[in-house]
Amino acid sequence: MRRDGPLASLLVTAGLLAAATAAGMLLRAAGLQEATVVVTYVLAVIGVALATPGGPWCLIAAALSVLSFNFFFAAPTLSLNALDPAMPGTFAVMFVVALVAGHLAARLRLQAREAEAARARTQALLDLSGRLQGCPDLDAVVGVMAAEATGLGRSLAWYATLPGGASLAPPRTYPLSPGTSVVEERAVAVRALVNRTAAGAATSSFSSASGLYLPIGGDEPPVGVMGLVPAEGVADDDLELWRSACGLAGLAADRLRALAEREEAAVRARNEQTRADLLRSISHDLRTPLTSISGNADVLLAAGDVLDSERRSTLTRAIRDDAIWLRGTVENLLTVTRLEDGGVTPQADCELVDDLVEEALRHVPADADHEVRFDAPAEPLLVHADPSLTVQAIVNLVANALAHTPAGSHVCVSAARVAQMVEICVADDGPGIPDAEKDRVFEAFRTTGGALPDGTRSVGLGLAVCRAIARAHGGTIAVRDRAPRGCVFALSLPAEEVPRV
Repeated sequence: MRRDGPLASLLVTAGLLAAATAAGMLLRAAGLQEATVVVTYVLAVIGVALATPGGPWCLIAAALSVLSFNFFFAAPTLSLNALDPAMPGTFAVMFVVALVAGHLAARLRLQAREAEAARARTQALLDLSGRLQGCPDLDAVVGVMAAEATGLGRSLAWYATLPGGASLAPPRTYPLSPGTSVVEERAVAVRALVNRTAAGAATSSFSSASGLYLPIGGDEPPVGVMGLVPAEGVADDDLELWRSACGLAGLAADRLRALAEREEAAVRARNEQTRADLLRSISHDLRTPLTSISGNADVLLAAGDVLDSERRSTLTRAIRDDAIWLRGTVENLLTVTRLEDGGVTPQADCELVDDLVEEALRHVPADADHEVRFDAPAEPLLVHADPSLTVQAIVNLVANALAHTPAGSHVCVSAARVAQMVEICVADDGPGIPDAEKDRVFEAFRTTGGALPDGTRSVGLGLAVCRAIARAHGGTIAVRDRAPRGCVFALSLPAEEVPRV
């Protein structure tokens, strides 16, 4: 039996009038006047208005309360005849007061219900907004809306906008039950996309469609179209709530799109800054060796015949050293660019660490002012690495140590097994690196401390190349202090097990 059904309303009305009659008899027995009894019936009518759908039940309760008062309390009692000539007027006033009071009570109850429904809708939208704002991507937004559709007992059809914004991808459906299908109404969804407004059921466009389709996102263009299928049978209040929910989903999609555009703009700005740094650094640092090469070559061409052999050898070695430096700089630049862009995939193989280090030390330019040694490990160590890239990284680390330490310093290369990695370390006893600079030394085009000890040129790419090579192999590179002075650069690469013979 429904609480607001006719039978329930009749029982409530009869029960309240019976209670008012019993209360009136008690009041009458206590010697109170008839006006007090009238108030009990008015209260009963108000109770009927609050406990029933109101309307005709207020009228019925008011009429029955007058008849009950006449039958039980107006002389002669237990009769509908009224001897007092003023009683008809009393009955009329009682009827009007009870009816007006019941009507006002019913109206207040309706307003209270509407206010509670509005509060519930607002709270539901606030909760939905919180969930949508926490979505990391558009798929998560669609998933939240699919849950909302399920809460309405309906399915969701999502049509994502294709590049260009004029057509839609095949629908992604979220049926209520696994294995069931959702009706596809692409033409209706396209109409909603083109017109930037709702289409389908409960609208003037394709009103015979099964679902209600709304564009999601702003006007430049919407990110897709969301359909509630089927929309037939959904209460008007729930449809309005769904429209508001789609509006919130659109705001969340716009936020994600704005964040993506902002991140893309930041990436473009970083790329532009990197390009500017590259051009500035390259133009500044390459000018000197190119000028030296050009000048020395001009001297040899113009006066080579009159120069002694020692002078010609000195000029030739200077040209060769500058050319070697330029070649190393270009190789580093190409390597870091290709590795960062994913253009180079390491051709990893099982390599002996001793061979890699010794090969790298043969490529390090000779430096009579520094002592470079290799402390070979007691047992053979194998790494899974690209030999050419690994040699380049070790060369860069040793060259960096030679360039940033004063004459008379020592550079030591060593290797050790650390868990599943092999750590190749290049240590020096130079001035070290300040803690504030340790996290930034691997940035491209950055050199620590300004000018190098002996004025050696540096573009600041060597350590950036080492970091890119380490990452490409799934390894790491770090710098730490060395006791009592100096620093240690540790390149970690995946270890290979030494085969048992």
